[in-house]
Amino acid sequence: MDLKPPCEVSVKLILPAIRLLIAKNLIEKYGYTQTSVAKALGTTQAAVSHYMRSKRGWKLSEKLMEMDDVRELLEKAVKDIAESKGCGADVLNMCQICRITQKYLDRLKNL
Repeated sequence: MDLKPPCEVSVKLILPAIRLLIAKNLIEKYGYTQTSVAKALGTTQAAVSHYMRSKRGWKLSEKLMEMDDVRELLEKAVKDIAESKGCGADVLNMCQICRITQKYLDRLKNL
């Protein structure tokens, strides 16, 4: 029996995968630098480097992209960040993304 609250599990497992997917899309589709992605996500350039080299978040990123509702929300988040010119913290609702992924949490934890 796992007594960890869902948010704790999300922070450990899901958040890095979400950040990886957003970072890759911003860099590959919109030409962002690692520094500008870090600013948009409220993290460090070093963390973005880890995401880009698949050292963080890679285990779940492909599984998350297979889930239509999660993929659509992430694509919208990337577009909103790109259109806001780097003000990601203002347009990115990470809690909403995590809430949607909660229904997949049991499946994702077993990977």
